[in-house]
Amino acid sequence: MVGRPWWYDDYWEKDKRATRKRSWIPGRKAWIWIAIVALSLLLAVSSTGFRPVITLWIIGFISHFCRILLFAVIIRAVLSWFTINHTNIMLVLLNDITDPILYPLRRVIPMVGMFDISPIVAAFILYLIPLVLNILI
Repeated sequence: MVGRPWWYDDYWEKDKRATRKRSWIPGRKAWIWIAIVALSLLLAVSSTGFRPVITLWIIGFISHFCRILLFAVIIRAVLSWFTINHTNIMLVLLNDITDPILYPLRRVIPMVGMFDISPIVAAFILYLIPLVLNILI
């Protein structure tokens, strides 16, 4: 292999590797989670009659947030029984919502035969969080 001559200057050559700048614009998953958080916060504030009671807002926010995620997990579990195109936009959005909840549980909970019981465990946990919070406060 012959190297470059001593007089060769690569100043005018373009870099072979294209440097990709980090974009600070949130992606699709971030916008979905921002919308869920905003919806939960709006439901929490409107359920207290717009009274400035922070503890009720926090409890309501957590309760509504868990309820939205619970419905998403249940819908995903029911849709997993049917043959649906995985590029369907509604299924992609549903997967974006529930994947951060179900993937950590799938790493811990083994499958029972062909059945994945992580949605059942996730639904149970998401159901218990508001109940425990209401009992404690």
